[in-house]
Amino acid sequence: MSALKNDPACEVNIIGQRLKAEMKKRGISSARLAIDAGVKTSFIYDVISGKSANPSTVKLARVADSLGISLKSLVETAEPGALSLPLGPHGEFVTVPRLSVDSARPQTTVVAAHEAEEPYAFRKSWVSSHLAVQPECLRLFVITGDSMEPALAHGDVVLVNIGSTHPSPPGIFIIYDGYGLAAKRLELLTHLPEPRIRVISDNPQYTSYEKSVEDISIIGRLVWFSRGI
Repeated sequence: MSALKNDPACEVNIIGQRLKAEMKKRGISSARLAIDAGVKTSFIYDVISGKSANPSTVKLARVADSLGISLKSLVETAEPGALSLPLGPHGEFVTVPRLSVDSARPQTTVVAAHEAEEPYAFRKSWVSSHLAVQPECLRLFVITGDSMEPALAHGDVVLVNIGSTHPSPPGIFIIYDGYGLAAKRLELLTHLPEPRIRVISDNPQYTSYEKSVEDISIIGRLVWFSRGI
């Protein structure tokens, strides 16, 4: 798999994840929320997808008010250090935490992933030259199952850029499907009244499906994989 261009800095879309979770909790669509808040549907979509890096505070306040929550609860920063990445002891390597998810926690759909133990070490020069990704954006994930064969096989080790969660251009992403983390090919469909995302399994035995933007939790884009012989 060739390296992909990614965001220059790793910024987890906390506001978008929180907004998506609040909408899902209330069973409200992006179109309905936009009407209630007096904003364009595209504004809601851009916040959820992370496309809008600096959304209007005035509009966010209207959105928060329509949801019955405070603006502060929607935009306050994540817990300090929650997604920090320690450097290797000699400065030559970076340690990449594994992605993990606790399906028993309701807030999982907001946080989506956290670092598990047993990080892997990669040489910083290789990360910089081959992946073009900030080291702190990388997470490691081990593929399970055969839904992405032949592209990805069970046991493949992949690196995920959690700073890239927008499925345009299309690519393979790690998503949270309500049960756990899974690798899927995502394609953004913009020709519809409301943008939707097609979720594709490369293995033809698995059926592809579509979801609204607010109903899918994208963890990050795959940028590299390794396979044993």
